[in-house]
Amino acid sequence: MGERVMYQERKGTAGRPSTYLYLPSCSAFRSVDLNDGRGGVEGVGARMVGWAREVFLPQGYPESVSPDYLHYQFWDSMQAYCSSIAGALSLQATLIGLGVGEGTATPLAATLSWLLKDGSGMVASIAFAYWKGTQLDCNSKQWRLFADVTNDLNSLLRLVGPALPVPFLLVLCVSGLLAALVGVAGGSTRAALAVHQARCDNMADISAKDGSQETLVNLAALVTNLTLLPSFTATLSTTWVTFLTCVSLHLLANHRAMRALTLASLNRPRLLHLLSCWAADGASPAAIPSPADANLAEPLLFGPAFITDYFPHRFRVSIGCSLHWALQRCGGDPGVLYKAASGAFKGQRYMLCGSLQRRQLHIVYRSGITTEEELEGVVMAFLCVLNYCHATQGTPLSERLIAPGITTTTTTTTTTTTEYELITAVRKVVVREFPTLLKSMEELGWKVDKLQFGADEWRLMDD
Repeated sequence: MGERVMYQERKGTAGRPSTYLYLPSCSAFRSVDLNDGRGGVEGVGARMVGWAREVFLPQGYPESVSPDYLHYQFWDSMQAYCSSIAGALSLQATLIGLGVGEGTATPLAATLSWLLKDGSGMVASIAFAYWKGTQLDCNSKQWRLFADVTNDLNSLLRLVGPALPVPFLLVLCVSGLLAALVGVAGGSTRAALAVHQARCDNMADISAKDGSQETLVNLAALVTNLTLLPSFTATLSTTWVTFLTCVSLHLLANHRAMRALTLASLNRPRLLHLLSCWAADGASPAAIPSPADANLAEPLLFGPAFITDYFPHRFRVSIGCSLHWALQRCGGDPGVLYKAASGAFKGQRYMLCGSLQRRQLHIVYRSGITTEEELEGVVMAFLCVLNYCHATQGTPLSERLIAPGITTTTTTTTTTTTEYELITAVRKVVVREFPTLLKSMEELGWKVDKLQFGADEWRLMDD
């Protein structure tokens, strides 16, 4: 008898191994079962799991996606299921408001009302994309939650709409406006999260499989609605109990989904948390939080991410702004301020223009600035704020980060000259500490080459 010829293969690292044995009698390889006598039910179950993985998970899972993918998708599916049920309850109220079932209602009136609703939504979507489009990438978690909260408010409005003492057409138009905000914020942030999850240039595959997962969840919600909706809407009390339960679970699932994400890109809230930990521990590299820790500490809703120029100690810091606009905002003699700022940052591709007394700083970029220099500019502004508050209010600050000549007895800075003396002194601290800070951030996995500060596009041209 000749030597047995056999090989095994599997599709992906999580796939079920398939074994093939060469049969000389038919001169071909045939699949064989090596389950050692175990029942065929296990084999059927494994094949079903493998089929589901291919249909609903990206190719190459889990290596092709981020480590937080499955945890996030679980909670995302939960929120989609609850949202579908709540939406069905509000849809019934919308149809009642349009006059479905009433003899006096006409198809034309309902059609015109729906068209006006769509029109108001179109205008709102264009305005919202113009107003907040650049912030959706920077704070994708916060705006994703904003979209879900707005979606629940829209469902609530439609549910109570027929009982409100206003024309239902107005309710429909406001509903269309809210739906437009949900569409822009939700769709844009979903794309941003797909970029984060993609590890093998497979963003399109991830987006497609996410759509398949959501369709399956909506199908399950449809079955639930078809079978249980008559019970849910039997009385007003059961309708409201069901709606509020679904909304509560929807918001909880969304919050857990956002907490499951570990984004390594630096936006303003994550960077400020990182710098606060670093400064509180005396500029020790060991105090810098990892992306996972910083994401857990990031405020998700109604936090500083919604204030575009937020900074600690009630300071406002704009990034990449126009120098002309900054000089006008700071007050005083713009010529004196320009000379002081350009002199303090001579040879640099960024400069700080502002008034510490007014608690505002503006980071102005020059042409050709790199992402590393952009990050250095924000760190510079952060240390200027800490040193100013230390000098004028006695706010505790590590000795390593105190600029030369700055103490709690320093005279309160009230002129442009004395303020820029402080800024120039802080610059020496930044030159000493920033390289170590940058290296530590890179070692922890922060993407220092991908900054999401929402910086404006103004650039000061070279002389």
